Amino acid sequence: MTSPNVSVVIPSWNGRKLLEEHLPSVISAAEHYRARAGGSVEILIVEDGGTDDTAEWLQAVHGESVRLVKRRRQGGFARACNTGFEAALGPIVLLLNNDVAVSRDALLHLVPHFEDTQVFAATCKAFEAGTRVVASGGRIGEFSRGFWRVFRNYDVAVVAGNLPEEYPSIIASGGFAAFDLEKVRKLGGFDTLLHPFYWEDVDLSLRAWHRGWKILYEPKAAVWHAASSTIGSQFDRALIRRASVRNRLLVQWIHLLEPSRLTAHGLGFLGMLFASLFRFDGAVMLGMIDAFRAWPEVRKRRAGERRDRVLSDRMLEAIFQRLRQRPDIVIFSSRREAVALN
Repeated sequence: MTSPNVSVVIPSWNGRKLLEEHLPSVISAAEHYRARAGGSVEILIVEDGGTDDTAEWLQAVHGESVRLVKRRRQGGFARACNTGFEAALGPIVLLLNNDVAVSRDALLHLVPHFEDTQVFAATCKAFEAGTRVVASGGRIGEFSRGFWRVFRNYDVAVVAGNLPEEYPSIIASGGFAAFDLEKVRKLGGFDTLLHPFYWEDVDLSLRAWHRGWKILYEPKAAVWHAASSTIGSQFDRALIRRASVRNRLLVQWIHLLEPSRLTAHGLGFLGMLFASLFRFDGAVMLGMIDAFRAWPEVRKRRAGERRDRVLSDRMLEAIFQRLRQRPDIVIFSSRREAVALN
């Protein structure tokens, strides 16, 4: 039986050098999947209004191996990804940052998860570039001090052979995860309210979970990520923090619907506000102001969440509370812990 076809979508902005370094691994993984599984793989580079020579270089070096989709203006991460989702032939899309290298067998491990029609996405194990230090594994979801907290990692103690259990992840990383294209389109893709960057994948993942779909962690699908190669090098640090604060708040406001959790969030928000005033942290204060300005759009999205939600926050958190009790799960929060894991 032939395996499903796959579209690999890579958003890029002035990223010729990053593509030159990482794209060969993607092409190798595509060729390996075709040879071993029989499914076709298309590779789409979404050039997000960049001004470098990405298009000319791709044509000269890779020719028919990739398909270029050009946006006239820079739209940011969400719009670039959504352009890729619209152009993809699917039915499964592997979404990658342009600073990510992929293991040769990654698709062979990711694609079988989609035989389960309830699976929305499967996310990879990410190592720090050029190392065996785990930078990102599965993600634990927990509600604490008034906020959804989604960045605590876990890995699986033994990954050799077939894994008998599913490993849920609160997030499907926008930088290295495979998605069911039909489900992504039903959700409308990434929310452009979260322009220019950060928290888009958290929002999309929460929407998927709340609709009763699943996101899984696949520890045998490995990638290597040179984190923040684009954002960190192209944008001012204060702007990055401001955008992160804004979007973190917007995601909480969109998804926290239960009264008790809204109360807890209000207290957590006040603590965040007083801390920023005490430190006179301009980036945080401006991020808060930006979030309040977006409240009319937040209200629309909250209404949609109330209408379409089938899995409550408490039910979702319970999935990860059970996961934490499993003996094959190793939770880590810092680089030191990740090094020890190896």
